[in-house]
Amino acid sequence: MNLLLQALRFEFLGFLVGLAGIVIVQLLTGKIDSRYLLYGTVTGRKVNDGRYFSPERVQLLVFTLGAALYYLTEVMTTARSGMVPEFPQSWLVVMTGSNAIYLGGKTYARWFANNKLK
Repeated sequence: MNLLLQALRFEFLGFLVGLAGIVIVQLLTGKIDSRYLLYGTVTGRKVNDGRYFSPERVQLLVFTLGAALYYLTEVMTTARSGMVPEFPQSWLVVMTGSNAIYLGGKTYARWFANNKLK
């Protein structure tokens, strides 16, 4: 049974490493276009006219990467115990607020910015 669990663990780890490798290679070769990753668009405008730098996307990316790195360090420190670490409530509140800011910016760009910029 222990051998089976160890084989499954290595298979899962190999799958995750392979998936990450595919994404990294496609980002580097340009098959995944990340040129306008931090830009939003205003609805109802031409593609180039309605594009703007989106600070709400930046903050969402920063908070998401921060939460992921925090949880990864927690997993690495508790890996020997076999326990899954709990995600703190404070981080859930922060991530909820971050997503609310992002959605608020998207709502503004979709329904209100088009009227103000004309």
